[in-house]
Amino acid sequence: MRLPDNILVGPGTSDDAGVYLLGDTALVATADFITPVCDDPRRFGRVAAANALSDIYAMGGRPLFALNLCCFPEEVASKAVLASILAGGLETLVEAGAVLLGGHSVRDPELKYGLAVVGQVDPDRILTNAGAREGDRLVLTKPLGTGAIINGFRKQELDEQGLEPALAAMERLNDEAARLAVKHGATACTDVTGYGLGGHALEVARASKVGLRIRMDAVPAYEAFERMCRLGVSTRGTRDNDAAAAGSLEDRVGMSSRDRQLLFDPQTSGGLLVAVPPAATDELIADLARSEHRAALIGEVLEGPARLEIT
Repeated sequence: MRLPDNILVGPGTSDDAGVYLLGDTALVATADFITPVCDDPRRFGRVAAANALSDIYAMGGRPLFALNLCCFPEEVASKAVLASILAGGLETLVEAGAVLLGGHSVRDPELKYGLAVVGQVDPDRILTNAGAREGDRLVLTKPLGTGAIINGFRKQELDEQGLEPALAAMERLNDEAARLAVKHGATACTDVTGYGLGGHALEVARASKVGLRIRMDAVPAYEAFERMCRLGVSTRGTRDNDAAAAGSLEDRVGMSSRDRQLLFDPQTSGGLLVAVPPAATDELIADLARSEHRAALIGEVLEGPARLEIT
């Protein structure tokens, strides 16, 4: 089905959000919700909100307003716990400069919370996953490993102190990373979430019709991920992501089990994967460092066909 001309980004490229042209501006729309990542309900609310807002930032936009999406059990969680989750989400919305206009709740045996978000973006400066060009460099703005870390915490293989660095990063908005990506002329961008770095990199490769080369020794990981990996803690999503990449992955180095786990570990409120022209790479990384982002140059864009090459 042909989409109307005012749909600037639709579902065809598996991008992070849809973009709708409205007069001289463009609206960015997305929705996301997650299950708890910690025992603190307020902080869970903050992470869930940051996770949902990330799709807006990945398109180079800024959030305007949001609606709560609540799947709350009646008998397991108290009203005080549920109120604390919503308070945490609102805190993050206020931090992002957006407003809450309402929401919807349903009874669900499994607790889930997130947001539907509408944002705004300059139609001439939209970041998509379809613009990467041969020679661009790939910059990742947060470490990886939250999938295994969250599972380790749930299995009591990791305590709150071990969870804390990743939890603090998950609470952190991608607003400044997105602003700097636009400032330095990024050609493509996506946020790294449930499909892991490998899955989202392949989405960029396919949408842009290019190859992506990732150097695994340059990819940053949380220290707790290394501990969970040694204990054999992983996720079902990791296996699913790995299987989905079959046929499009070129392993040039014979990846270790640890590297494969890291590449496909599903992220919650992960960082941005940014394609940027070579001349702007150093300045972007330096600006991100000044903003206290643990950004890293992890690879480059190759000529097509679409594939993911690991070195």
